[in-house]
Formats: sequence, C-alpha cells, structure tokens
Amino acid sequence: MKNMTKIAAIPLIAVFLLVIYAVPITQGVAELRRGRSIQALDLVVDATATPFRNASAQHALADKFSSYTDSIASELSMANDSVWNRERIQGLAEELLYTAQDLRKTVIKKNRHVRADSVSLPVMRLDTLSGQCAGFLSALRNGTPSALFAAIRSNGKTLAQEYRQPSFLDIPLLIVKNIRYILWNDRYLRPYEKEMENSSVFALGARPKMLLTYYRLFRDLGEKGIRGRNGWFFYKPDVDFLIKPYVRDRRSIVVDPNDRPVSDNPVAAIKKFKEQLNARGIDMLLVIMPGKPSIYPDVVSSRMAPGSAGSFSHSLRMLSDLKKQGVEVVDLFTPFARERLRDHEAGDSIYLHEDTHWKARAVRLAARVVADRIRQYPWFAAGSTEYILDSITIDRIGDVGTMSTLPLNKVRGLYGLFMPEKTKCYKVYRIIRDPQGVETERIPYKDDFRTSIILLLGDSFSRIYQTDDPRSAGWISHLALELAQPIASLVNDGGASTLVRQSLARKPNLLKGKKLVVWEIVERDFRFGDEGWKDVPIVDKDLGKE
Repeated sequence: MKNMTKIAAIPLIAVFLLVIYAVPITQGVAELRRGRSIQALDLVVDATATPFRNASAQHALADKFSSYTDSIASELSMANDSVWNRERIQGLAEELLYTAQDLRKTVIKKNRHVRADSVSLPVMRLDTLSGQCAGFLSALRNGTPSALFAAIRSNGKTLAQEYRQPSFLDIPLLIVKNIRYILWNDRYLRPYEKEMENSSVFALGARPKMLLTYYRLFRDLGEKGIRGRNGWFFYKPDVDFLIKPYVRDRRSIVVDPNDRPVSDNPVAAIKKFKEQLNARGIDMLLVIMPGKPSIYPDVVSSRMAPGSAGSFSHSLRMLSDLKKQGVEVVDLFTPFARERLRDHEAGDSIYLHEDTHWKARAVRLAARVVADRIRQYPWFAAGSTEYILDSITIDRIGDVGTMSTLPLNKVRGLYGLFMPEKTKCYKVYRIIRDPQGVETERIPYKDDFRTSIILLLGDSFSRIYQTDDPRSAGWISHLALELAQPIASLVNDGGASTLVRQSLARKPNLLKGKKLVVWEIVERDFRFGDEGWKDVPIVDKDLGKE
C-alpha cells in the first residue's frame, strides 16, 4: 500500500518540478536560440571563470611589458653616443606605452558590470607607469633616451613577478578575492537583475500589453516618462535631476538601496579636462544645456509659476562651483527663461511638447549667446565664410513617448499612439560664388575638421536637427553661421559626460590646430550621464604625453 502511494506521488512531484523549472528552462532555451549564453549562468561564470581569465590576461600583458623593456635595453646597450636605432626604439617604446594602458584596463575591469576604483593602489601604480612610458617616448622623439627607462624596466620586472600566470590551484583564492565584486556588490547585482528583467521572454511578452493598458487607463508613460499639463511629456531623469539633492551633496553619495549613488566628482573631472586642453594651448568653454523642466516647471506641476523658469536648477550652483575652479562657462538658463516668457508673443514654445529637446528659437538663441562669448577670446578673428538660412518644417516624433516603448506595441494593430509634432527649423547653407560674385551653389553646412579652430563636444542636443532631419539645422550649424566659419564636432547621445571624451581620447589628432573646445552637456548628465564622470587621459600620439 505504501509503495502504491509513493508511485502515485511521482506524477505530482514531476508536475511540481516542471512548474518550478519551466521558467528558467524556457528562458535558457530562448537565449540559446538567440545565439547567446545562458544569462542565469553569468553570475557563476563571473564568480569563478572571470577572475582566472583576468589574471591570465594580466600575466600575459605584464610578461609582454617586461619583454619590451628587455628589447629596448638590448637596443640601447648596442648603441653608442652618436649612433642608435631611433626608429626601432621608438616603435618598442610605443608598444610599451600601449601595453601599460591595456594592463590598466584589465586591472580595472573586474567583470562585465564592475570596475575597480581608479584610486586603488594597483591602478595608481599603473597610471604612474603609463606616465613614465609616455615621458620616455617623448624624450626619444626629442632625440635623447631618457633616464626614466631604468625605473620603467625595474617596474616591468616587478609587474612580471606580481602578475604571474595563475594555476588551477589558484582558482579558489581568486574566487575569494573577487567575490566581493559580485555577491556583496550592488554595482554588480543591480545591473545583473536589470539585465535579466530586460531579456526575460515572459516580461517581453507581457510588458507591452501592461504598459498599453496603464497608458490607456491612467496616461502613465512608464518609468522613463512623466505626463505634464496640457499633454506635454517630460523625461523622468530631467525631473529627477531637479528634485534630488545636488550631485556633490552628501545625500547624493549616501543613498537608499533603490537610488543610484553619485560617486564621481563632475567638477573635478571638468577641471582636469580643462587642464589637459590648456596644456596644449587650447581654451575650454563649458555650456550646460537646460533641461525642459528647468524652463517649463509650471507645465510639470501647477504648484510652480512661469516666473520660476531657469531660477532653481542645481545647474546654477554647478556653474558657480565651476567658475570658482577657473572653468569658463556660459549661462543659458537666464536667456532661455526670458525667451520662454515670449511664448505667447511668438506663438510657439522653445521646447518640443513630447520630446526632451528644443525648438529652433532656443537653437538660434544658444548659438548667439555662445558665439558672443567666443568673440571675447583674444585670438578670435571673424570668419569669411558666407552662410544663409532657409526655413523648413518637419514632423518630429517625440523621444519621450518612444523611450516609453509604447509605440512598439502591436496589440490589435495599435501603432499610432503619439502623433508627430510639426516644428519649423532653419537650415544653414554655405554660399558658393564665382569670381564675379554671382551665387553658383548652395551647400548644406558641413563640419571642417582640417581648418576649423573650434571643436564642439556634445550630446543629443548637438545632434538634433544637425545629423537627423532636416540636417544642417542644429545649433552646430547656427554657431558656425554666427561665427562666419565652419567648426568641428564630436557628438555622443547621452554620453557628453565621459563617452565623448573617451571618443576624443581615441582620436587626439582632432585637437590639432584647435584653439577652443566648446563642451555642451545637458544638465541631467551631471547625475545620470552614461559612464558617470571618469578621468579620461588624452595621450597625444605625436607628442607622447597626456
């Protein structure tokens, strides 16, 4: 009888186990079909295999570094005071510098989500070593081997001993040393959890229908959007930047588990970048772009008045802090607030209704204000390029609605939840004339990296209307129009805090011949910028120095 009872329980146990494991099995199969690894195992891999892989990579780079120092020592030993293979030694010195930089990257990257603190002792030592290598390379290019090489070679031997090839017996120790970056680190667990949510086949199937239902019932735009008055949409990080404490306030550093701490110091990062440029004889001008809620706070909440526009943002304190550090800045909040009060007279707003970005009135105003500041530099000379404007009206689908993912719903064929907004733009054309002065051609504005003396770094505010429809109508073109000369630009959506500087670091030759870098940053990026506010060394490959 007991055996029959046990046998009868087997189907129930099987059903129970099937229910328990159906979700992870289905998810795993879906991920394999998409050609990627099973995400549920990523944590196990990062806890066990990743430390071993990192240690092996670090050993290979340290060994490579030591090998290069030996080769350079051999070349130098064969040289006399008047004859030495400069080209050969310079090539080895360049590889030495790149290897030191690559080693630093592997030491910082603990796993797919967590990076080590840039002020940790191993990273600081590698920063010093990279600086020594850059100095050595610079001395070689100036024609003389440097005494720095003795220290570099000594450090190379130390690296080879410190970053030795791990054996399988070292795996338990590596796991213990790195486990704090995974199981006891919210910098890993939170993005890991978010990644699982975003890739879940069940969530991806149910979320669009739930979002659509919430929007239909409550006009809820989801976690990224806020519905304001008069049908306006606002990007939630824009609003959060205003209502959360100032980024250098202690309350922004020590936060509750559901918030994102601000661990980087934007003021220090901006000052460091300014110093890097100044060392090359280049000025820097910082332009903080007002977010839409700063200029239209009364449209976010009826408790705010139109007169408070531009007067309460944390960016005003940021401007003050930066000025105290010697950073040259432009205040757009005051002119934007004044211009916004002319909306009734102009019959239009200066920001799009369902988008985070500005309209042509604000675009042209920003170009005029910044151009007025640029003209004050002693080196500035008015350009001679002739430009002309031509108006064009485009349909712009707001990015707030797009970021809500609601337009991706295909429930019962519902595609058109948000209607495009018509907005007037002013496209900039360069005028070409024949020797008699007769106009022969109009060419849409284009950057000129070769001859320009101004490089503009920016985010999506520098991209909108410029490289997307209608093109050549963004504030980059209008700034060139105001200055009567083309400029150069490097733009990264959402990445003006760090990513755009990293792009510049990979292309330092863009700074050649430049007298000014205009750095445009939307204010929310002081808290929410991609990759935060990292220190980005810019090594000039021609000069061999930062």
